[in-house]
Amino acid sequence: MGKPEPQVIEDEEHQRVFERVAAIDVAKASGMVCVRLPGRDGRPRAGKVWEVPAVTSAVTELGRRLLRDRVQMVTLEATG
Repeated sequence: MGKPEPQVIEDEEHQRVFERVAAIDVAKASGMVCVRLPGRDGRPRAGKVWEVPAVTSAVTELGRRLLRDRVQMVTLEATG
């Protein structure tokens, strides 16, 4: 009798690990953005945090920056 084949269980969406992520804490006049990206040139993984004003031009530029950084997943948090 041969060995049984291992069962393959696919990850659920909430279990996946993303290398390039962003989190945005949305407030009335601005948002705090944190981006975590892999390190470059052998440096360790790093995060960058900055404030983005709640105006169309700044939010549009944020979107462009996230695309340039090849961010794979964005999470938003807002309390009201």
